[in-house]
Amino acid sequence: MTLHTASAKQKNKPVRSLTLTPGQVTFGLFALFCLFLILRNSDIAIEYMSRGLLLCARTVIPSLFPFMVLSELIVSGGIGNALLKKLAAPLRRLFGLPDAGCCAVVLGMLCGFPVGAKCAILAYEQGNLTKEETERVLTFSNNPSSAFLISAVGVSLWGNRRFGIALYATVLTVSVLTGILTNLLRKKSDSESLLTTEGFPAKPPLTGPKLFTEAVKSATGSILLVCAYVIFFSALVGTLNLVLGSFDLPQNLSALLFCLFELSSGVSQASALGNTTIAAWLCAFAAGWSGLSVHCQVLSVCDGKELSFRSYFIAKVFQGIACALLFGIFIYFFPEILIPAEVCGK
Repeated sequence: MTLHTASAKQKNKPVRSLTLTPGQVTFGLFALFCLFLILRNSDIAIEYMSRGLLLCARTVIPSLFPFMVLSELIVSGGIGNALLKKLAAPLRRLFGLPDAGCCAVVLGMLCGFPVGAKCAILAYEQGNLTKEETERVLTFSNNPSSAFLISAVGVSLWGNRRFGIALYATVLTVSVLTGILTNLLRKKSDSESLLTTEGFPAKPPLTGPKLFTEAVKSATGSILLVCAYVIFFSALVGTLNLVLGSFDLPQNLSALLFCLFELSSGVSQASALGNTTIAAWLCAFAAGWSGLSVHCQVLSVCDGKELSFRSYFIAKVFQGIACALLFGIFIYFFPEILIPAEVCGK
């Protein structure tokens, strides 16, 4: 009787399907390819991981970590909610978003990624943004911070603060343009959701020392995530670049490869090119596109929310190309920003 019952349970037990989805196949092959590259060229992988660590220590952490802590203090303390609420009215009409979405956009533009994605997801979880609105906010609220573009790229890599300021202005202009376009292209059926006028939803403001300690804790987790992706993609792109090097590819194409995968490594490689005009174009493209490393950060923030990222990736491709074109026009009229400050005396 017992054997019969056990046999019946085994028959009724659901059998897991061995069929793999297209996504599983794609990322599985990608993982095997990366593993082969790193094992085949372990010395190169170690060298580029060391470069990634050095890049994090010299550029990424100094330019981003203090900024992340301060942005966390502003958001967690509730100060940002009060200050940004006054800007929500004009932005609501411009982007076709409720106040919560407008605040997420502004914070994302000021603080850099992944702050915009975090704010958008928080508003979505609390019911102040619809799914469609959240997906639209993600398309233009995740940009490099002013600290990274002005200090790390402009001052450290190009030796000219004006370069970083112009690049940051270009990214913001294209980001705003993307927000306007997504508003014009949105479905008419979603217009009713604009009736939401509540301010940016936030947790009860923290007070005292805990406000600072929680800000540092949250910023530490974010900067570690950023550095982890920088190091991984540095090793991946370095080994892949070695393989492609056997085909004697141009140096410009190699820099573009870095820009596609990782922002920090991309702008670092691009700025080292001999042709400063092409180098500037690639830096602008990298800033607009942001790199697969940043996209992985955004995907991790949005994990489990069942959002579609088709419009997000289309928008980032558009922003990369648009930033390169707009910045190219800018340097045509102001070529002096390509010259280091100590050379041109500014």
